Amino acid sequence: MINSPKIARLSLELSLETAAKKLGISAGYLSQIENGQRQVSKERATQIADLYKVQKEQIFLASRYSVREVGKAKGGD
Repeated sequence: MINSPKIARLSLELSLETAAKKLGISAGYLSQIENGQRQVSKERATQIADLYKVQKEQIFLASRYSVREVGKAKGGD
């Protein structure tokens, strides 16, 4: 089982620069994602997983990608 985006990328023999270019992001940003310094959206996590040919759950913990819901803020009555 693959457990990190970096290992998944390396298993495909993709350079950081090549993978980043295919994803439309900078190599520095992808490096930060791979090193756990950035959270990613659910959509970006899916894009990365698709490129690396794995399920996103194999390379990201659910807490590493964000699912945001926008709703009414509760007022303090």
